[in-house]
Amino acid sequence: MFKVQAKVCETCIYKSGLAWRLDELLEQIADPRMPGFFASYRVCHHAPNESGICCRGFWNAHKDDFQAGQIAQRLKLVEFVDVDEMTEES
Repeated sequence: MFKVQAKVCETCIYKSGLAWRLDELLEQIADPRMPGFFASYRVCHHAPNESGICCRGFWNAHKDDFQAGQIAQRLKLVEFVDVDEMTEES
């Protein structure tokens, strides 16, 4: 299964109004051979680093622009999860 965060986090880089340099962050995972396509995906920063859970904001904006996203959709292997290690209790 390809796990995707169920909702956009409060501090997601894709949330409007936050002062992130999104272009620079996307450039880090861009595929240099295919403009507009990504070699990888953004892991949710509210999930454990090792989890590999895809950022929901990235998924909403680019689910068709990276190979794992395309394959997971075609095979119906996308699982939406609710994992948040950065809650107010943390």
